[in-house]
Amino acid sequence: MRRLALLVGAGLALASAGPLSLSAQTPSPGPSPAAPSPSPSASPAVPRIFTFESAVDMVSLTAVVHDKAGQFIRGLGPKDIDVFEDGVRQDVTYFREANDKTAEKIPLSVILVLDASGSMRENMHFLQEAALAFVYKLTDVDEALVVQFNETIKGSVDFTGDVDRLEQFVEALQAWGGTSLYDAIHYALGRIKDQPGRKAIIVFSDGADTTSSMKEQEVVDYARAVEATVYCVGIRGESGLMARSPRGFMRKIAQETGGSFFFPDRVGDLIKVFNGISDELHNHYALAYSPARPPDGMWRDIEVRLKRKDAEIRVRKGYFAVKRRARPSPSPVPGGGS
Repeated sequence: MRRLALLVGAGLALASAGPLSLSAQTPSPGPSPAAPSPSPSASPAVPRIFTFESAVDMVSLTAVVHDKAGQFIRGLGPKDIDVFEDGVRQDVTYFREANDKTAEKIPLSVILVLDASGSMRENMHFLQEAALAFVYKLTDVDEALVVQFNETIKGSVDFTGDVDRLEQFVEALQAWGGTSLYDAIHYALGRIKDQPGRKAIIVFSDGADTTSSMKEQEVVDYARAVEATVYCVGIRGESGLMARSPRGFMRKIAQETGGSFFFPDRVGDLIKVFNGISDELHNHYALAYSPARPPDGMWRDIEVRLKRKDAEIRVRKGYFAVKRRARPSPSPVPGGGS
């Protein structure tokens, strides 16, 4: 839940789940050349980003609607859905299609969580090609961050829309060591939880966790308390289908957060999978409602029902109804939007 300046399309407005515990290091991928300062008389145009101002507590949702063939359905309105919180129907106060060309753009913050463990040696170039294909499809209001993991975790310093910087980080991936899958996802959730706009995490791994300090259920619980959609992509590693496959975990965390899970038969299909995720992230509906009950700190189930039979809808399972304290206005950042 949050007050004022609610950014619709950000997923559920939820409470933080406490401090992030992580033993892995998170160094920078390396210094980047300093960008030249723009001339005051030639300031670049700032993309219009949609914000929804509200004086009441709101819950915002991201909904993906597909037909039976998996194609995104356009042109829906608030009369096409019913929203229920713990079984009680809610009044939808805001509804729009994110890819509406006549409206302001809804920004996307995304983290690519990429497996760089030793078992990825033979398949690393396929992963790099797929990740770069995703990066090249980011729009002018999108920002991304790259996290690589093996038995350690390394994340780029800041979210950025600079494709060249993201490309450098992806191309620097090297396969070695064990697999701290749970720690890496937990770390990514902590990095993205306070980002504006729609939040998404794309996780790729070829094997079960072997070196994390976090437990599987701890990560799932944290994901339920962070307003990010998690997409998981898994492939068979060097030794084939592992005895301890992460499929169940990856499927569960994706379903709990309104995302999807993919396990392509061929590693060469990764580009297709990553492109499909990119398309979905830019084709969805943003909606919001004011809960009938005040915040009580408890988990609340959410169900969104479509009134048409030829379509399927996917949203997060629910949220923790914790009222957030108002945050002080941040100091101006050089080059940042207002």
